Amino acid sequence: MEWRHESEPGRLVRLGYGLNLHAPETLEQLLAGLASITVPLRERLGVTRDFGVGMYLPAALARTLARDDALRARLADFLDEHALDPFTYNAFPFGGFQADGLKERVFEPRWNARARLDYTLDVARVALALARRRDEPLAISTHTGGFGPLAAGSDEEGAVAAGLARCALEFAQLHESTGVELLLALEPEPRANCGDLVELAAFRARLLERAERFLVREHGLARARAVALLERHLGTCLDACHAAVEFEDPATLDWPGRLGKLQFTSALRVVDPASNAAGRAALLALDEPRFLHQVTGRHAAGLARARDLGELGQLLQQGGDAAAPWLACDEWRCHFHVPVDLEDAGRASGLATTHSAAAALLARLLAEPRRWNGSSLHVEIETYTWEVLPGFARGASGLVDGLEREYRHLAALLTAAGWRPAASSPRG
Repeated sequence: MEWRHESEPGRLVRLGYGLNLHAPETLEQLLAGLASITVPLRERLGVTRDFGVGMYLPAALARTLARDDALRARLADFLDEHALDPFTYNAFPFGGFQADGLKERVFEPRWNARARLDYTLDVARVALALARRRDEPLAISTHTGGFGPLAAGSDEEGAVAAGLARCALEFAQLHESTGVELLLALEPEPRANCGDLVELAAFRARLLERAERFLVREHGLARARAVALLERHLGTCLDACHAAVEFEDPATLDWPGRLGKLQFTSALRVVDPASNAAGRAALLALDEPRFLHQVTGRHAAGLARARDLGELGQLLQQGGDAAAPWLACDEWRCHFHVPVDLEDAGRASGLATTHSAAAALLARLLAEPRRWNGSSLHVEIETYTWEVLPGFARGASGLVDGLEREYRHLAALLTAAGWRPAASSPRG
């Protein structure tokens, strides 16, 4: 799905949704999800060609498709037959993404493990084989190293830098052999080694220095070539939900390196939690065993942070000094992806969303096309939580209906900013 602006000839916005929504583990599951969700959605929206999808392949499936030409051809034929365009990729979750008990294990393996590199390269090879456009960079998102802190200058950080350097080198070699440019888009997330874009910028500065030395020492590259390929193949994935949880201002936030994509997502909010008992209770009731729901609160002295909803509940239950910083906050924000068209969770619940922050970030990017990665802005809707959403967020209708509402919401935002759909894309 492509959108164009008359004042920006040659530039386009490409829109899709992430397939980690139904997180397939096999090719049969991937095709079944595409047939039951993606194709009906495309038809509902009236798109006749190039319907964008953010492809998600777990490690085992990515390895199979990278090595089995016949199976990969079967996937390519299905995509062609149904006018689906896998224009961006997610190589963050290694596997089991929709399984209970995942939580922080979604960051495993870390970037100091060979398995993380091998997985990412398998995804890259599949992406290159399926690429529809070979004249623009193809972004693959991943985490920034691992869950939890990574000490600056440590041996572990050096090992992470080496893993990312190897990936950049492999991407450069694939670019030379195929003509398609690959970008590894590092995605900061609350409580990871890079919790926000400020931390990512500081980490990237150290990363480039250590990765450059590694490539010169271990692979014999000239310093100038090492610097150039790192700058070319290591970029940023902006996640609107993650940025909102850390109270990053859409008007002033900045990202290091090239922009791979925007993951358009919304988080949950509790405004004035000390006096909003309904909101506190409604948020804590959303604690569930599958996904990690980091919570950040804003108070006069800075930010309070909890690893998950269960930890926040324990702190509040302890009371006293443990609860005081949280009850002094003017707002809590929780990493719980909710449909992007949802402004609040019903007035009686006391919950709201970061709906407006996501819209502001998109508006900022649309107004600054020269900061995109090449000629296009890739936007991926990433509401992967439909199976665990409470009723107020899921709605009474089916999944395809919910996804259609999200697409229509994005279409309205693009139209309001002066972008117009191509002939094959739906109008808002």
